[in-house]
Amino acid sequence: MARRPLLGTLGIIVALLALAILQLRGVATVPPLGSTLDPTTGAFNLGARAALPTSATIHLTGIPTTVTISYSAQGIPDLHARSQAALWYAMGYLEARNRLFEMDLIRREAGGQLSAVLGPSYLTSDLFELRLGLIRTAEANFQALPSADKEILEIFSNGVNAARAYDISHHQLPVEFRLLDYTPAPWTPIDSMLVQGYLTQTLDYSQNPVDYSILVGHLGFQRSMALFPVIAKNPQEPYDPGPYHFHHTTPTDPPITVSPSLLDSLQSLAKMSTKLPPGAIHSFSNSNNWAIAGDKSTTGDTIVAGDPHLNQTLPAVWYWVNAHAPGVSFAGVTVPGLPIILIGRNHWIAWSETDVQNQSTFFYQETTSKAHPGDYLLRGRWVPFTDYDYTVKVKGGTSQHLVVQTTTNGPIITIHGAKVAVDWMGAAVSKDFASLMGILHATNWRQFTTALSIWRAPSQNFVFGDRHGNIGLISAGYYPIVSARDPWLVMNGNDGSRIVGSIPYSEIPQSYDPKSGFVFSANQRPVSADYPYYLGTSFDFFSNGYRADEIHSFLTTHQRVTPTDVAHLQNSVTDYLATQLVPWLVRQFNGVHPTPAVEQAVTTLRHWNDSMGTTSTAASIWWTFLGNDIRDTFEPWFRYYRVPEPPGSSLVVNQLNAPLIEDLQYLDINDPANPFFTPPASHVHRNAGTVAREALTQAVASLAHRLGNQETTWHWDRLHFREFPSLSGVAGLGYGPRGSSGDAWTVDAADGGLLSEAGPSWRMIVAFGDRGAAIYPGGQSENPLSSWYENQIPDWFDGHYLPFGLGPQPSIATWRLEPSR
Repeated sequence: MARRPLLGTLGIIVALLALAILQLRGVATVPPLGSTLDPTTGAFNLGARAALPTSATIHLTGIPTTVTISYSAQGIPDLHARSQAALWYAMGYLEARNRLFEMDLIRREAGGQLSAVLGPSYLTSDLFELRLGLIRTAEANFQALPSADKEILEIFSNGVNAARAYDISHHQLPVEFRLLDYTPAPWTPIDSMLVQGYLTQTLDYSQNPVDYSILVGHLGFQRSMALFPVIAKNPQEPYDPGPYHFHHTTPTDPPITVSPSLLDSLQSLAKMSTKLPPGAIHSFSNSNNWAIAGDKSTTGDTIVAGDPHLNQTLPAVWYWVNAHAPGVSFAGVTVPGLPIILIGRNHWIAWSETDVQNQSTFFYQETTSKAHPGDYLLRGRWVPFTDYDYTVKVKGGTSQHLVVQTTTNGPIITIHGAKVAVDWMGAAVSKDFASLMGILHATNWRQFTTALSIWRAPSQNFVFGDRHGNIGLISAGYYPIVSARDPWLVMNGNDGSRIVGSIPYSEIPQSYDPKSGFVFSANQRPVSADYPYYLGTSFDFFSNGYRADEIHSFLTTHQRVTPTDVAHLQNSVTDYLATQLVPWLVRQFNGVHPTPAVEQAVTTLRHWNDSMGTTSTAASIWWTFLGNDIRDTFEPWFRYYRVPEPPGSSLVVNQLNAPLIEDLQYLDINDPANPFFTPPASHVHRNAGTVAREALTQAVASLAHRLGNQETTWHWDRLHFREFPSLSGVAGLGYGPRGSSGDAWTVDAADGGLLSEAGPSWRMIVAFGDRGAAIYPGGQSENPLSSWYENQIPDWFDGHYLPFGLGPQPSIATWRLEPSR
């Protein structure tokens, strides 16, 4: 059953009782802390923090000038500052008053400090992050910023620390700090850079070369590339189809041999990676966005839409804010810990982002020798590692000493055996924060793209629209050119296989005011197969294209588009793959006489509208069939060649394995006699139809066993759920599981299989000339007793939106932040 929102006095009392029980008994890594029940300083004082704000004047030390904050009934603040400096200060103060624990948790995870407060079970995460080096990158990125941007982050930190000081002095720190028995350290600009780095890691850090090399070590190179090709066999819908007016030569260096020692080291790394927190390694494709030109919209104005798909938690990843000061005005969402929005609009333009997913992580096997301790071989010369020493504090355990060895190719990331270094674009010094500041002040496409010219990582498809009817899309980021022929494998760190340059900014994927009247992206490959530069492969670097296909089909067939149409598309649960494969599946039963139950399933699929709706029986049949079909086809090969499938990794054979799903679609329709349908060493020949008929028979039996013999009980929402876990780890403070529509391939994506914890984290529609609309699954407050904790989730589930724009909303309270006298 889904958790209901906490409403009124009774809800607060019940929640406090639950927290009291947790504090007396302890939960997971949280110790029993009966002292936090003190009515003056303990959890019962949280009611004051949870209460809705009342109009007040708050005097703060350090705020430059007055800031007025008006709260809407949904908790969305509208800030009006007399100076930009005051605005940045107020942003820090506001974010910390609402999300201080979330901010502290993010900086701790990025900085390798979780186990100090959560205990030994998070030591793996800390050691991994320190090896990866987000803390080293954060320090370098801050130093690289222009002085004006450094000052903004300093001012923002002052605002955060003013809120922190207020909570400490009024005994109103978030309850998680009390349960974990620690006080958060003061905020610094480096912490904001850690938040930026954490976002980059979740969107850009991948270990696919590790997985590729494991596949090659078991399946061999030819068979691995047949299953996981660079260019998927299924055509996608690129938003920049060319023609391309430039040329590039592909390297021809031979790939590295996957030796037994390297294979053992990589498999150990892959297994360790499954123990990391969700999002530490990018493993699913994120987000949709599109823009519709004024002459294609019914309003005559540009429409910009965006819905980034991220891990869905309580509190949510985003914080919604409207803000105004002399020279700047914006509305949108920020990530707590940053002073400016990442997605939204100003007076002139609107923008949103999706992941480009070009290959931005490269791995190198380094050569070492007992005769040269502390050295590695680089172009035939022994050179010393650069070492970084860390002491990792562990709550309830012994502190761990860690030495991180780094090379010219990056830090050593493997934990034993062959030494493998990782060169990750997110670890390079960047000025992404300065780029965001440039976007915030841009008024047209030229200024927008100029601001993005210094954007490095994560590579993003930035959609653009302006109030004059213009639209555009540019895949900004750093695109490495590598001298190796097969950079998707672990490369040789000793030879010349390395990054030798980057794709020029003028030649990266982009489109401005196309004749179609729209631009779009959904993590599909943004260019056609004849694009002359290497971007990445089909193995999780690009989505399978089904969301993009559905969006493209919708925008192509609608001559005039309304904002309501856009909302319907964002909430679409049509499975595009089903539109292509289900008719083929039904034909496989022509002339065949299956059991009555299977025959009924075929009839149900024949009349299905391909919608993964909550009450759909066909949706349950389709998804269960698809899982059986892909496993029955490819799992025998993985078992025979002993390919490891660590739970949650990209090596698992199931419906979420994007390249294998693409293979299955292509082979079923175009190559039904392909040898992959017959298991290795089998004397019984199979084809696509044979496997599919057996897979559907298995699906019917499985559904009958799980949901009953009557097909009318096989509703999709009895199989498929969404949930939003609490960042605190306390199950009772999350939302769900709740039966849900959608799947991993629908525009309204439900990533993660039958229990989804990732998907659209913010739906935004900007309609110039209108207020627009937006929603996200969560609330503005991280306090579970607040009515703003999860209040937007029901509307989000139902496809409803709240007003969104630069103008103020009716307010329920107003704060005046003023300098202390």
